[in-house]
Amino acid sequence: MERERFNGLKVQESYIKALGELEMERNVQEKALGEYWKEKSAIDCQKQLLDQLKMEIDEISERLATEGAEQIAEEENTRVIGNDLQAKWEGVLDAKSILEAKIEAVRILRSWIEDEVRKNQARSKVLEEVERRWRWDG
Repeated sequence: MERERFNGLKVQESYIKALGELEMERNVQEKALGEYWKEKSAIDCQKQLLDQLKMEIDEISERLATEGAEQIAEEENTRVIGNDLQAKWEGVLDAKSILEAKIEAVRILRSWIEDEVRKNQARSKVLEEVERRWRWDG
């Protein structure tokens, strides 16, 4: 009986030791579970932040695409306006060149007319002199 009592004490001691170990394991598991939930919460927060960042990046990408298309349209419009202005400028230069040629032609014509006027005035004086002499001699 003493042996049974000894065995019973040993079993009880093992039982208490096992309960202690179970309690320690339970504490370890609870601590691990707490750490797990903390990590899960942190990961969920990071995932939420990543989702928000992705949405912001998508919005920025869309805005950049729109702005890029607008810029291309503006560049095309600027090119067209530049070409129109260049054509108009060339027209102005052509008109200026024609006007300068006409001005030169008018100068030449004026000079010729002035020469003709002087010649005719000289002829007129000669004819007046001839008429005066003819009347005088007459």
